[in-house]
Amino acid sequence: MTNCLNCENEFEGAFCNLCGQKAATHRFTMHEWLHEIPHSLFHIDSGFFHTLRALFVRPGNAVREYLEGRRKLLFSPFLYVLIWCGVYVVISHFFENPAKTAKPLELSNIKEAIESVEAHYYKIIVVAMILPMTIASFLAYYRSGFNFAENLVLNAYLVGQLVIADLIVILISASSFDENHPMVFKFFDPLLKFPYWFWFYWQFFKPRKWYWGILQFVVAQIIVNIALSILLVGAAILLIKFKGGH
Repeated sequence: MTNCLNCENEFEGAFCNLCGQKAATHRFTMHEWLHEIPHSLFHIDSGFFHTLRALFVRPGNAVREYLEGRRKLLFSPFLYVLIWCGVYVVISHFFENPAKTAKPLELSNIKEAIESVEAHYYKIIVVAMILPMTIASFLAYYRSGFNFAENLVLNAYLVGQLVIADLIVILISASSFDENHPMVFKFFDPLLKFPYWFWFYWQFFKPRKWYWGILQFVVAQIIVNIALSILLVGAAILLIKFKGGH
């Protein structure tokens, strides 16, 4: 019998049957550190890169199988989003115009405040987008039988993939179009996102008729845009109230 050093449970085998800790533990050494760094960055519970591949090859089917019980199939949906948001924030920083970012906006109107929110709070906006997207898919695809929580998981994975689309476009536009890359980004970003978004929903919800699937997607986009506009305007008003007056 082995006594678990984590939860003090007595067990037999290589892992504790209560908390999952390994039976064999030892002091940290430099060898352990050198093993732990690449393990943390690239292994990530053996699921991160498998999830990335699955969401590119068969996104809707993979998420459907995950919700049907194959929990080891995909990485944690919300952690997946946060990781890609962090990658985007770091990479996009290298393509910012220092003169533009150093100049504070006056925040004298809603338009300027929305621009400030979009420029400085990307990570918050992306995570917040999961909610309006979930409301939209839940309402537009209500007859599919998936509940709100399941739609929440679906859209968390989708948002993670849309952040990757942002990364791809910003890298291409910034390396090819110099100072005009923000305008190029705004033009090409939707062209990359929406076909994938449609395919994602099509695989997941599996509409019986092609025209019905298109109609549901259009309805979902209308709801998303209305909800996102309300969200941005609300955030802009709060920004003007708390920062504009200082």
